[in-house]
Amino acid sequence: MIATLRAWCYRLALRLASHCGSSTKQSQYHYRLAILKLDRLGDAVLSLGAVKHLVGGLAEEDTLLIVSPIAEPLFRAEFPETAMLVLPSFCERFWPDFLIFLWRHTAQLRALSVESLVCLRHQPSDYLHAIARLISPQRCHASTWDKPWGSVCLTFPAVKQTPYPLTGGEVCFELEAHRRVVGAAVGREVKLAEVMPAISFVTPSFGDSLVVCPQAGSSIREYPPALLAEALQLFLKHRSMPVHFCVAPGTDAGPWQQALGEAGLVGVTWHIPATFMDLLMLLANARLVLAMESAPAHLAAAMDKAGVFLLGGGHFGMFAPWKRSDRQIWLRHEMECYQCWWHCIHPEPYCITQIEPDAVAAAMLEAVGGPR
Repeated sequence: MIATLRAWCYRLALRLASHCGSSTKQSQYHYRLAILKLDRLGDAVLSLGAVKHLVGGLAEEDTLLIVSPIAEPLFRAEFPETAMLVLPSFCERFWPDFLIFLWRHTAQLRALSVESLVCLRHQPSDYLHAIARLISPQRCHASTWDKPWGSVCLTFPAVKQTPYPLTGGEVCFELEAHRRVVGAAVGREVKLAEVMPAISFVTPSFGDSLVVCPQAGSSIREYPPALLAEALQLFLKHRSMPVHFCVAPGTDAGPWQQALGEAGLVGVTWHIPATFMDLLMLLANARLVLAMESAPAHLAAAMDKAGVFLLGGGHFGMFAPWKRSDRQIWLRHEMECYQCWWHCIHPEPYCITQIEPDAVAAAMLEAVGGPR
């Protein structure tokens, strides 16, 4: 009953929005290709190779990127001549969020004339379905989603779907899903190497610093400060280098500062990047990056920086591990409860907390070529 009511509400709202915005079709903006990638920064990094492959054979004026505010600086730097439409990343609630979105953006979306729409966010979302329906492309390419997560009542229009991978190999599910959707969109088999993420607008340097990014999307995915400090202490005994900690604006750095102080680690430089480019250049100038599975990890890997990244099992294989070379090392502690979607059944996330500090230190030494 609830699902039926939800579906009815979405469809009625879309019908009314389409009717109100129909007059805007008199002044269309025509694109041969639109790419729908409303997502977080790390997910946007993973899509870079797919986006490059899709837009590579088209003139700049023939393509449109539909991206989120947090990912906009990355896409604008990598695709400076491509038109962009910036929309909210997500729309969690029908009331009032979805209705406010329709009020603000229906005219923009109805004014678009798109031949082919490619969705590179693979998890199901009526928000994305609604955007596609307002655009009403001639054809649409997207993934099917057979995993037990997500409830939707709408669909993409005129869609050709490719199955989302259910098992992984040497690469993450998202990259394999990108490969499949891109292949369907261009009409030929696409190799995984053709959609591997890479950042081309900046040239990384071979710096002398260790940049530590201790945060992830949620605290359950973070390595405990005391263990992190112990790993750094073990590493610095064998390889001396300046240590820089990078945390997001508004972060309470107290737990990490306390742990570093108790471990006797002094002289640490703290960074709170004000912009995307501040974060990117900090990573680009590092000798080594130590991070959780997060946007900094994906940015470092896309620049082929030496890095050690700590990966939990909540959705293992979906967004990581992946790498451009042997300079990137992903560490994990495998558990039978992998794929819990971070609904942890233990007193603490052992898949993270049981990664030993000496294993982290050893991986860091391996990534930089051993002790000196």
